[in-house]
Amino acid sequence: MQTEDEMTLEQALHELGVRDDTLTAMEKAQLDTEGYVLLPEILSADEVGGVRAALEEVYAMERTGQEGGPVESSYMQNKIAGLDMCLTNPRVLASIAHILDGKIKSFGIHGRPHPPGGEQQKLHVDYNGPAPEEKRYAVANSLWMLEDFTAQNGATRVVPGSQLWAQRPEDAMDEEERAQRHPDEILLRSSAGTVVVWNGHLWHGTTANRSNTIRHSLTSFYCRRDDPNMVFSSVLSEEATARLNPAARCLFTDVKPRTP
Repeated sequence: MQTEDEMTLEQALHELGVRDDTLTAMEKAQLDTEGYVLLPEILSADEVGGVRAALEEVYAMERTGQEGGPVESSYMQNKIAGLDMCLTNPRVLASIAHILDGKIKSFGIHGRPHPPGGEQQKLHVDYNGPAPEEKRYAVANSLWMLEDFTAQNGATRVVPGSQLWAQRPEDAMDEEERAQRHPDEILLRSSAGTVVVWNGHLWHGTTANRSNTIRHSLTSFYCRRDDPNMVFSSVLSEEATARLNPAARCLFTDVKPRTP
């Protein structure tokens, strides 16, 4: 078996199940025109339960979202093994690769619990660099729904097609306008186990959680592999390096050498 040092990214994606027909023509067209696609039933009910259990184990350890603790947990692939499927699903990877022309780099798995009373986010994009030119996009994100997303519990809102506008919300609207409902926005409502992949230049944001429970999800985030504006680390821990197979490791650019 090839190591990640010997394997090209194209070979890694192929080994992980990404093919030209992994997405339908309609799904690819929706990513191109509307900037997002919903992928139902990526996780079974049992898998949702397993991912939730791993997520909550890390949250309990770090006191994530609790008073005195951090509001989110980052690089969770380095903290627990139960989230690995959020890195390697072929339909999700195919969607990310479609947006980024196959030149993808993982920035790992991240969680932010959305508690009861959590406010609506201002519309934003997932990139601080310049607007994309000639549809050469820099970032793409996947949101893993770990329970039903509804209008009550803070489903994410997106503005379809806004990735084509070549501007960020803060360049087009003031702070108050970004916090309000956009006339073209839609809510991404779906059942637990659904994954939504969106172009990172798409205008989006979490809505207010008006329910009485936490709305749980994870994101598995990617950028264009050679983008100079993404300065965050994509390093794998020694433990994650030992655990993941070479194809999965190849999605990252930095790995810590394993102890002999």
